[in-house]
Amino acid sequence: MIIDKELINKNSVEEVFNRGIDVVFQDQVSAASLNFFPDNCFTIILLDECDGGKCITGLDQYHLKAQQLFIHLPKREYKWDLAPNTVGRRLIINDAILKTFSPTLKFTFSSYSKYEMIQPDDETYHRFSLEFNAIRKEIAADVVFPELINARVRLLALIINLWVEHAYGDKALSTPDNLAFRFHMLVDKNYKNQKNVSFYANELCITPNYLGVICRKQYKISPLEFIKERIILEAKNLLHSSDKSIKEIAFELGFQNFSHFSYLFRTKTGETPKNYRKKLEHSNEISS
Repeated sequence: MIIDKELINKNSVEEVFNRGIDVVFQDQVSAASLNFFPDNCFTIILLDECDGGKCITGLDQYHLKAQQLFIHLPKREYKWDLAPNTVGRRLIINDAILKTFSPTLKFTFSSYSKYEMIQPDDETYHRFSLEFNAIRKEIAADVVFPELINARVRLLALIINLWVEHAYGDKALSTPDNLAFRFHMLVDKNYKNQKNVSFYANELCITPNYLGVICRKQYKISPLEFIKERIILEAKNLLHSSDKSIKEIAFELGFQNFSHFSYLFRTKTGETPKNYRKKLEHSNEISS
């Protein structure tokens, strides 16, 4: 559900969560709306345009400007004072999604973390903005797939976590948890062109066997299955949000042989890409 700054309240947030969607997208922000913090949630705020104001928390006071990202965490007090004509976006995220985060991510988005605000460079801000837009698109789709929305939130959380590490050097990237994050990020970046586990192991400077140990410990599946799941997630996204033919989608996902793509999709979902798209079209007809 997408709401504006005037409509946000406890009932509107709970209504979305009760429908099985764990993310609310707020298209506009105001001091009043940002000072409202729903129970059992954490929020991510992206200020796109801002020429003043402040945010006071239990840890610090922040002078506001454009391209700042704030992580608002439970059990803390926040007081916002925004300059006129501030433009921003906010994600209100059900704590249930935290259960799908790995331990290090859970810490970054828990009340124990001290990283409330980051000022990214232009490239990283642009990446944040793209992920916000992608989440908004999934929420606004005629047929909403919570698994796609949650996957986008996890990806945004990973990007934020890596930027925190880059900015503050809080954790060495050689720890097992962070190797898992780096593998996750590498897969998100390369899954269309690189489907071989050895590629990712080489990028991480570890053996494929050790990557298997890390992946099974963190994600409960093998590295190869992790790569396949990322491919299927994007395949579902393209099948429901694009007009591309199934062959075009297979090619975009790095399959030179259409039958290989169709076999993988059928193995992972129990149906062919063609039947999956037909079900989506039927759902759209019903909803309209």
